[in-house]
Amino acid sequence: MKKIMDVRKRSSVLLILFFTLIIFFSQVTSADVISLNSGGGEEFVLTPDNYVEGFFSGIPGGAAEAPPEEEEEEEGGGGGGTPSISILVEPTRFDEDLVINTAVSRVIKVTNLRTSSSATVDVSQENLDGIVTLGTTSLTIGPSQTVELGVFFEAPGEPDVYTGRILIGNVAVLVTLNVREGELLFDSNIAVLNENFEVPQKGVLKTLVNLIPLGDPARLDITLDFTIKDYAGEVYLTKSETLLVEEQMELNRNFDIGNLPLGEYVIALKLIYPNGVAPSSAHFKVIERPPVIVIGKFILFLIILILLIAIAIIIILIVRKLRERKKKKQSQTSQAGPFQG
Repeated sequence: MKKIMDVRKRSSVLLILFFTLIIFFSQVTSADVISLNSGGGEEFVLTPDNYVEGFFSGIPGGAAEAPPEEEEEEEGGGGGGTPSISILVEPTRFDEDLVINTAVSRVIKVTNLRTSSSATVDVSQENLDGIVTLGTTSLTIGPSQTVELGVFFEAPGEPDVYTGRILIGNVAVLVTLNVREGELLFDSNIAVLNENFEVPQKGVLKTLVNLIPLGDPARLDITLDFTIKDYAGEVYLTKSETLLVEEQMELNRNFDIGNLPLGEYVIALKLIYPNGVAPSSAHFKVIERPPVIVIGKFILFLIILILLIAIAIIIILIVRKLRERKKKKQSQTSQAGPFQG
């Protein structure tokens, strides 16, 4: 009898575990996220929001960047068979390092890919007021012709990482300006290590940070301010840590991006030290989470489910076997009773 009770208790425990696992897997996609301060502090954050704050050390892996060419397809206004507009814009991104209150001029080439009609497109900017001056507000390009658009970047008087977009028709040229002070005691560099600079939603942005002393060797406390923002200037994540630095250092700093919307982003770094700021930045793109990951979780869930069902069946068979043995033993005892009397 005691053996049967022990088996029943074990069966109950396994069934409770079985239902607990089912509840866990059904809620795994909406669970809150816990993050710790990677700088070694005791900061503890529970984040139920769509955006996840935190970063963790990881193993780096690099890739070379090749910005894609962008092509615009825009239907002309009005009716009567107005031809569509197709243009090629080069380059599609500017990453400029400037000293405060200095300026630099650049050129954007715009090509009309149509061979039989001219193209007229509007030119404007977003989030770059007082930073960029455009040579015109409209471009008219003949068939198969290329025109040059002059762009003048002027660095603000405050060191920081500035982002924005130059809009040529429906084509966006992404702009990042790393504005620093004239004389630096430190320099910084941040690089994205994800393959093709792409991070799936709910994935991890992997970065490598270089801290480079430029003056005489000295032990200094520096602060690293990390920011993830888009090219409209909206900030999605901030993180800060303080380090003691006396020589060149390399650091792995990784960030959980959570449900960051699909699109183009910048991871900005400001190295802050006494009487100085050294900014740097890197571009990355958030893409849809590969379905294979979801399928993998589902397969794992099925495997666990099958194993639990198998365990439950085995327990049921053992209980039945014990009951049959008990009945057989009772039957033998009842049959032997009169004979012994």
